[in-house]
Amino acid sequence: MNLIKSKSFILNVFLILSLISLTSIGPATADAQAYDLEANGWLCDLFGIGCPPPPPPPPAGQEIPWGISRINADTAQTQVDETGVNVAIIDTGLDMDHEDLGGLFVWGYSYYEQGASGGWFGSAPIVEAECTTANPNPCNDDNNHGTHVAGTIAAQDNTVGVLGVAPDVNLYIFKALDSDGSGAYSAIAGSITKATDGPDGVAGTADDADVISMSLGGSSGTVELENAINYALNNGVVVVAATGNDGASTPSYPAAYPGVIKVGAIDVNNNIASFSNRGEDLFAPGVDVLSSISTGGYDRYDGTSMATPHVAGVVALAWAAHPTYTADQIKQLVISSQDSFGVVDASAVV
Repeated sequence: MNLIKSKSFILNVFLILSLISLTSIGPATADAQAYDLEANGWLCDLFGIGCPPPPPPPPAGQEIPWGISRINADTAQTQVDETGVNVAIIDTGLDMDHEDLGGLFVWGYSYYEQGASGGWFGSAPIVEAECTTANPNPCNDDNNHGTHVAGTIAAQDNTVGVLGVAPDVNLYIFKALDSDGSGAYSAIAGSITKATDGPDGVAGTADDADVISMSLGGSSGTVELENAINYALNNGVVVVAATGNDGASTPSYPAAYPGVIKVGAIDVNNNIASFSNRGEDLFAPGVDVLSSISTGGYDRYDGTSMATPHVAGVVALAWAAHPTYTADQIKQLVISSQDSFGVVDASAVV
């Protein structure tokens, strides 16, 4: 069985314990609190020890996270109307009731039931369900990771919480990871294909995803995953993925596939994060990133997972500014926008 796993800590454990030929990839986060949650969750559940601290209180009023300002997204977004752009997020789902994300969800698909967990030795059994505005519940986030990614992409410009890169996009949510952040390659590949086809199930129509954001990664891929990536690329979808958090010299998969925009992480001082795998096309803020989480609140995470949605949001702004461009033109525009530090610049794509 091929699996995706959410945290680098868990990835390493899986590699050590791979006596039954497990291959791991998953959401690439380097957040210490997230590690503790994954590593000690069972101790917390059973004995009340090793529990992570509660998230900090929400910011008073709206806060513009440093990453949004760093890539000039707060000014770039005022120059375009991205309401017609469809952004697919393949992750752990979305907090459908979050105060900063309300009304953005349009459609999606879930491969795991709410709360389902495979524990240390695999992902939960796949149970498929379509998610609609009438019934969004199967795509609710039971992990936090997906909601954090979504907030960086699209948190609304209002009087609460934070501001996202492209706050008026349509969100397609794919719950391809269970509550532990684990999932089968088939769930990721299926999500990519469904996002490419859109709600009407036909590639090449107006309701297809314009950009796919994947804050996940691992040491290897599969033919099924590669075929799904190529299907998206060949049908005009821009695919963005995290390079990974192992400090390796090459990107993880699916970022490693040709044609995918590969995103590394920098900190507030423009230093490349020590955990960020290399081989990136460009960088984005990925340390101490404030965004929404699925408890209805906000928290700061680190990782190439946090850098990736910055770039996916910029792709959305580029599509809004240049609707007649091809996907390859959008990709090259975004990559070429990078500044002298290699960091994506939203102001250069609108």
